[in-house]
Amino acid sequence: MRLNNLRGKLELTNLSCEKNVAVEYEKAKLKDKQYLLSLTMEWDSEAKMDETEAIVGYEMSLEGLQPHQNIQKLRLTNYGGVKLSSWLSSLTKLVKLTLKDCAKCEHLVPLNQFKCLKHLKLVRLICLEYISNTNNVSEDLVGSTTTLLPSLESLWLWDLPNLKGWWRETEVHHSCFDANANANEDNHSSLPYYLPSLSKLHIEDCPKLTCMPLYPRLEGGLELRKTSWKPLEETFRMRMMMSSNVGSVFPTAPSFSPLSKLECLYLIDIDDLECLPDSFKSLTCLSSLIIDGCPKLKDLCPGILHLSSLRHLQISKCEGLGHMLISDDYDFMWQSLNGTLGLLELWWIHNLKSLERLYLWSCPNLTSLPEGIRSLTTLNLLYIDSCPMLLKRCKRNTGEDWDKISHIEDLTLIPDPNKEQENENTKGCNLLKKFRLRNTRNQG
Repeated sequence: MRLNNLRGKLELTNLSCEKNVAVEYEKAKLKDKQYLLSLTMEWDSEAKMDETEAIVGYEMSLEGLQPHQNIQKLRLTNYGGVKLSSWLSSLTKLVKLTLKDCAKCEHLVPLNQFKCLKHLKLVRLICLEYISNTNNVSEDLVGSTTTLLPSLESLWLWDLPNLKGWWRETEVHHSCFDANANANEDNHSSLPYYLPSLSKLHIEDCPKLTCMPLYPRLEGGLELRKTSWKPLEETFRMRMMMSSNVGSVFPTAPSFSPLSKLECLYLIDIDDLECLPDSFKSLTCLSSLIIDGCPKLKDLCPGILHLSSLRHLQISKCEGLGHMLISDDYDFMWQSLNGTLGLLELWWIHNLKSLERLYLWSCPNLTSLPEGIRSLTTLNLLYIDSCPMLLKRCKRNTGEDWDKISHIEDLTLIPDPNKEQENENTKGCNLLKKFRLRNTRNQG
């Protein structure tokens, strides 16, 4: 019985890549099960056979498991083939595609068929160098525009150590915005390819990724971890496109501002980030900014000055922040030259009128809190950890910076300098373990 009326979700686990198994899989007639909406395929990850034979076996087994084109969600796990089956291109109703632990996979299929795809997740595809396998970038575009995957809302790229870009550089010349291109050309050749509906992006452990379609419409969150700063930098530069052609791509070109709806930005272990650029002025809705482990970051300005909606700021393990001047302001220069570098390292903080939470840890060169922190009436949480010079100034009542933070409702200092003071005050009483005073009457 073929169970052609099977509906909803189907999970196939412990799939084999052995010879002749594809014939058995074809007998399941998945392509006749038109009511299936979600399909998961997971192969046995411990195939004991010659590598070349295994690759052929994986690809044949996948070919034999062709589903009906009505499938909306597809997940492949532990697939060991170099290429995906051509039938994936027929899944025009696909909404979600997940490829996980497909160690040998080098290419995906052309993407222009997936006009309904909303969620794409690629995890641990260690051989993947380029996402698209097209010989001509126009094959991935929607009509004659520069848009890709028009419905894609979330993109997750995780642990892709060899991923370099969306297309091979020899096949595409404008996958990223070219600031030197002629903005007055009558075609789209000078415009960048972009993902028009992408609202959430997570890129982690993709150290070689330096070029990809741009993502100006992000709304929710953007997380970059152990990857390059360049794709984000290129997206910011889209603001420079001011031509008659842009209007056909971005209807509100004169006021177009990339990432203007982005709410959360996480920059973690980014090795090529040196400063927060002036293009941060586009981030008018950014409420949360977390920067962690960016060793070359030496300057938070001018970008930090534009984040008027910021409510949550967290900076940690950015050793370079204490070694470089961050302003040309005369007073700051004067104080720095007089040996007080660090006194105004957070001088810009008074611009963050909506800030509610501030986290600082592992910033050994921060030596003082700025005067501007007094004016942050919305700040209700301050967390300082492993900032030794700063913590000394935050001792209750006696610390130089105590009066700047005493009004903050939720204050956490680690290690707490106040406890050190309490321990000092009780020194000499440590031997006294028990003391009892009884009420005695005079016997006289």
